Amino acid sequence: MKMGIKEFRERLGEVAVGDQVIEVTHHGKRVGRYMPERLRTAPDIDLDAWLKQRIDAARRWRATTPDWRERLTSFGIPPEEIAEMEADDRCS
Repeated sequence: MKMGIKEFRERLGEVAVGDQVIEVTHHGKRVGRYMPERLRTAPDIDLDAWLKQRIDAARRWRATTPDWRERLTSFGIPPEEIAEMEADDRCS
């Protein structure tokens, strides 16, 4: 269902408990989409791919930041976690 911004705002109470995806438009162009939470059946992202990208980015950061241990310590990361990261780097 398509709905202009003003109509969407006026009918939000009704739309929020509905079961339809709403395309919100402004001057006929789509500017957003409202999807009731219960209609979502799968995550919007591939969590395994996201986790791998996060781990790879952390490894690259540690490889290019000579004082990474001190930086993490200054942020309050416990020494045990830093040791785990060092072990992870040695295994890769």
